[in-house]
Formats: sequence, structure tokens, C-alpha cells
Amino acid sequence: MYEDGVDGDTLREVLTQACKRIDLGAAVMPKALFYPDVDELPLDGEGSSALREGVAPEDLVPTSTMRSNRYSRTLHHEFNALVVEHHLKWAPLCVAEPGPLPDGTPCQRLGKYDFHHADAIVDWGIRHGMKIKGHVLCWHVTSPNSILETMPSEEVEEQLRRHIFTTMGHFRGRIKVWDVVNEALAPDGSLADNIYLRKIGPSYIEMCFRWAHEADPDATLLYNDNKVEAMGGPNK
Repeated sequence: MYEDGVDGDTLREVLTQACKRIDLGAAVMPKALFYPDVDELPLDGEGSSALREGVAPEDLVPTSTMRSNRYSRTLHHEFNALVVEHHLKWAPLCVAEPGPLPDGTPCQRLGKYDFHHADAIVDWGIRHGMKIKGHVLCWHVTSPNSILETMPSEEVEEQLRRHIFTTMGHFRGRIKVWDVVNEALAPDGSLADNIYLRKIGPSYIEMCFRWAHEADPDATLLYNDNKVEAMGGPNK
């Protein structure tokens, strides 16, 4: 039964009745998960206007006693798995999310990782008994391409390897399923023209899976795509 008294099993309850485990997941962003519903915010008070405009304070430290909102309650009741929607991708971890350096200059360092938002979501999911899938270790769209383009092939390969080890190492034991490579195929089934194909060659896909297995031998490793099913390309 739902918390508002409506009869009927939640999706999560239905899944427990299946003859085998079924993971029903949702892609999650921190603002939706941790901040109050707009109609629950005070009309006055410091910071309320910022929250109403959807601006998330950077000093958020979610706790198990933090008041839930409708989104988090629905997520907990209806789903048994989650994916970190944005904050585990390479550029958000190392370029976009950390913001400027203390002196105000833009952050352009591949090694400056900020796991603040991703940690908050992952830990929330674990507290609520949910399976977590890491998304994604290698995707050309959300890689720091402006920096990688200036590097020789050997350095791109090393930075990609380092990123996989750093990210998986941070979440080892907490995230047990990873999308390793994302959308490496073009709609016709051929390899997509991207920075990794140009700099490293086709072997970058196998390399990523080898590095991911070395980083966490117990993790389940996946390839993820959404554009090639039923297409008539050479790999159909």
C-alpha cells in the first residue's frame, strides 16, 4: 500500500514477487533527490528564493535524518536500483562540477576530482537498499575533449586508464555494476568517429574493459548503447 493510503502494490513490491531478480532503476540528479518540494518551502527566509529557483547550495551534506521529499519517497518505494544521471561522467567530475580554482581561474586539471554529488546519491541509494549502476567510465560526449585533443595518443590512453582506475577505485565495494563504454557505435553499426577512435584506435574499447576489470575484478561490466538496435549495419 502507498503511504497516502492508496491500495495496490508499489512497483518495488511487485518486483519481489518475480521468479528472478529484476532491477527497475531510475536516473537520479541530486537537486531532485535532496531538496524540498517547492510547495513545502517557506515563503520567507534566507536561501528560500535560491531553492525555489532550483539552485543547489554546494555545501550540502545529506544525512540519514534529512527530510525526504516526494521525489525521494517515490524513488524509494517504486524502484530498487538507481543510476547517477550526470555526476559520474568524466567532464562533470573533473572540469564542470569542481568550478573555478581558488584564485578564480577555470579548472582545467584532469586530476582534480570532485565526488561530492555522486557520493551523496550513491550513499543514499545504499542506505535504502538499492542497487547502484555507475554510468559511465568512457563516453566521448562527456569527456574533457578540449583538453584531450591537445594530447598525443599515448597521453590520452594514459589519462583514460587513470580516470577508470580513479573513479572505480573511489566507489569500489559501493558500486558493483558499471557502464564501461557508452555509445561507441554509429547508427549504421560501425564504430563512431570520436576522440578515442582517432587517438587510440578501435582497441580503446577492449582496453577500457581490461582496465575496468583490473580496477575492480568483482564488478559487473557492461557496454551501453541506445541507437543501433534493429539497424541494418555491418554488426547487426
